[in-house]
Amino acid sequence: MANTSRLERDLVPATFSLLTLFGVVGNLLVILVILQSRRLRTRPNLFIVNIAVSDLIFTALYGPVSAVSVARSGGLRDHAVCVVTGIVGLLSCYESVLSAVLIAVSRCVRITRSHRYDELFSRKRCVLFVSLSWVVAFLCISPLLAGFGKPGFNSILLTCDYDTVESFPYIVSFMLPVAILCNVVIIVSYVLIYRKVKASSTRVRGKRTKQNKIPPMVLSQIKNMAAIYIAFNICVTPEVLVDIVTYETGDSLRVLNLVSRIVFTCNSCVNPIIYTAGNKEFRTELKTLWGHVFHGGQKHERNVVERISMKTLSLGEQDTPQRFSSNCVVQETRL
Repeated sequence: MANTSRLERDLVPATFSLLTLFGVVGNLLVILVILQSRRLRTRPNLFIVNIAVSDLIFTALYGPVSAVSVARSGGLRDHAVCVVTGIVGLLSCYESVLSAVLIAVSRCVRITRSHRYDELFSRKRCVLFVSLSWVVAFLCISPLLAGFGKPGFNSILLTCDYDTVESFPYIVSFMLPVAILCNVVIIVSYVLIYRKVKASSTRVRGKRTKQNKIPPMVLSQIKNMAAIYIAFNICVTPEVLVDIVTYETGDSLRVLNLVSRIVFTCNSCVNPIIYTAGNKEFRTELKTLWGHVFHGGQKHERNVVERISMKTLSLGEQDTPQRFSSNCVVQETRL
């Protein structure tokens, strides 16, 4: 077991606790705002809620348990809750990746094949896809449960996830291939979206008409979801690379392991920030919810600019499929 200093036993648990606070509050707000707003209960946002749920599970369980384990210098090494935390945490991570795949593919179909979007991503099918993604995520961790690796106590970090060295065959044989496959699907989807948007912009400039232009609201949604995917890779990639290096070096890179794990945990906190910063309608509904909670249930009165903006968004969502048939944009169906 790695030796820990007093500073480490104080600083690392405090960091995990802070990330837990931000992650739980942020993801709860995302879920509550989308569920309470009729305008936000769309099919794409179902996938956003699913990511928020998986991040909420991860932060609410992994952060506190690992903070206690590090503070006690690995005191939860033989505790069953440590194994459960490792399994559930990994399950949540797989689910986040699969949700990102669903988001990318659904956006790609909506932009490039909108005449089939309502058929392929109907309300019932979206719910089915989310349910299947959890089944697939569980299947991805099943080899670990079957003994192909060791979930639970991490003797290098003193956290509760999985033993890096003993689980290395699982990482190489299952985790990396799944991550690579998902990333390929996501990247191809966004490349096809980019090509469609670029071609649409070229047609608009050539014809000098706005008829074939993809609505800014749709483009904003795509950029927002792409930002979530990029942030996920920025947070996760160092962890995967350090796991590979750790297999060869043991605990000699303990500090680097801790930093990469903290960055990895940050992913569950940044998604609500990205979604709030990039979605004006979400910010408006968040203000409404905030006013309802802290101002005696009074409804948030929108000013003139907000009312005009909301009316414009509403009209934009009511455009017929025929109007945007050339660039394949259709109206979202509320959940």
